[in-house]
Amino acid sequence: MDVEQRAVVFGARATGRVEETTVLALQALRGIAAVTVVVHPGPVPAPVRAALEGLVDHIVEAPGEEFSSESYLRGWESVQRSAPDVAEVVFTGDSWFGPVADLEPLLARMASPDVDVWDIVPPPPERESFPDEGFPVPLDRPWLFTAVRRTLLDSVFWERWWQSGTSHDRERTLVEMAVGAGFRHRRAFDTTGLHPHDPALFVPEDLLELGVPFVDRAVFTSYPPFLDRYAILGSEIADMMAERGYPLDALRGSLATCMPPKALNTNLGLLSVLPEEAIDGDGGSSLSLAAVVHISDPDEVDEILRRLQFLPRGASVFVTTTEGVTAARLERVLEAWAASTGHTYELRVTPQSPGRDMADFFVGCRDVIQSDRYDLVFKLHLRRAPWKTMNRLRYFRRYQFDNLLSSPGYVRNILGLFEHEPRLGVVFPPMIHIGYSTMGRGWAMLQRQAERLCAQLGIRVPLDMISPLGPYGGMWVGRPAAFRSLTAHRWTFADYGWRSERRFGHLAHLQERVISAAAGQMGYYCRTVLNFAHAEISYTALEFKVDQLFSTTRGWPVEQIRFLHRAGYTGYGGTVALVRMYVRTNHPGLANAIRPAYRAALRAHRILSAGRRVARRFSPKRDENEREAAT
Repeated sequence: MDVEQRAVVFGARATGRVEETTVLALQALRGIAAVTVVVHPGPVPAPVRAALEGLVDHIVEAPGEEFSSESYLRGWESVQRSAPDVAEVVFTGDSWFGPVADLEPLLARMASPDVDVWDIVPPPPERESFPDEGFPVPLDRPWLFTAVRRTLLDSVFWERWWQSGTSHDRERTLVEMAVGAGFRHRRAFDTTGLHPHDPALFVPEDLLELGVPFVDRAVFTSYPPFLDRYAILGSEIADMMAERGYPLDALRGSLATCMPPKALNTNLGLLSVLPEEAIDGDGGSSLSLAAVVHISDPDEVDEILRRLQFLPRGASVFVTTTEGVTAARLERVLEAWAASTGHTYELRVTPQSPGRDMADFFVGCRDVIQSDRYDLVFKLHLRRAPWKTMNRLRYFRRYQFDNLLSSPGYVRNILGLFEHEPRLGVVFPPMIHIGYSTMGRGWAMLQRQAERLCAQLGIRVPLDMISPLGPYGGMWVGRPAAFRSLTAHRWTFADYGWRSERRFGHLAHLQERVISAAAGQMGYYCRTVLNFAHAEISYTALEFKVDQLFSTTRGWPVEQIRFLHRAGYTGYGGTVALVRMYVRTNHPGLANAIRPAYRAALRAHRILSAGRRVARRFSPKRDENEREAAT
């Protein structure tokens, strides 16, 4: 069948942008069709329309805010007006990534005239959804790839089928009902021996080996514990796509715009365990580097300066501190250090701020991270932490510095990641969990403030529900362009003070927790990095802790997690908490009914407790007890 005899109707999702992977798909589809129509739910934003110009022939706005299969009817009507003589219409959409191979062999294979409707693999059935975990599966989604011939398009069946009522499974029912009505169907690939009902999700590797040119989007965007249960390894599937010529960086960058960052990091295996020896001795040579270093603990300055020597010669180092005396001490040390390393330095004295290193980075060095002078910026700090035990402080610094500046070869390997992956935006160590109880509480009760901040900054990337992917500890390496949605806002030192806490919470902690979402908004993804020593330490400790936590629940991890989430917060395991968990688990309707009253009682209890603490603080008996203790 000639190109002039085929039209394509492409169903889009309302994301507010055109992903790079969608551009690749439309370019390939335009090459096999005389007319290409994009059906978009709701009004098409101007940037989306501009991005689609030249890629498609017509853009059709369908009713509703979410995609619906009914919108394909509008696309078909547009085809009838612009190309009434086409012999075949392909109904597809952005529910897949690809093509990972030339489409011509597939089309030649399915060119038989003795077919009324054909598809590639079985359309996906209704899939398991995880809305409480932040991964709802829409009932309706763009079709995979179903081609309908003129014999079916001109039939009474076709018209009646569209009038039969809205169905969220139209792609599957079209084939089933058409065959039942006597029309001829053919499938491009026989998958009966691979998986009985959903090969696109459960055996994508086998489909690629068969020659299927598409990979279902759900392979990368599903709930990570669900993929874990079925050993669906997104990183390996992505590598198979790359071997067939698909641009891996485009895949990662597109997913970064629409996925919670921690889920993306997990599903695509974006953790790199790097050796100390440079894989490429010249890695990073083409990159201009800056380091922004906040120092409030000058006693340990020799250690961080030793680490900064691992940067390639010619890096620009910007040191900030908040005390004149400390600045005078640092000036003498930095002058001698710069002379021996070939780096340049600039020392800046900034106002004292609760934002500490984050305020100095986003405010005190705004000109550095906003300029186009540097390809990469290392953000580091060395500050006093008297509230930490010596072991915790020692491990924290070792964990951060070893995994960012372990050795000259290790630094070259990090820089090489940025050179080879243009959409890589930020690199930092994984969440620290030894000596810290961060896991499960990574948001530090700042999630609502994060949502407000992201709305204010125009960041639409979904946020992780439990703990965000972020540089806990505030140290990372990144492209300034990746966090421009954060730096575009003109922050002030006053924004980090107590007067702004009602608006932002603790802004410094908030910024480090949303930096991965900010990168995703700009089309960049994040990687986490470890050296071999910390990979050994971290994995063994993590495996033991997870094993202990799952010891009292049955089932696969995905089932254990859902059960624990349904039960809710355990508190300290007291009677009230256990009763609440029992009711939530076994009587969810009752739990929803009494939740407002419970919250009101909890709020009253907190107010009374706070009142008692204030009363005790100012009571005469307390003063008398303190005098006795002092005596």
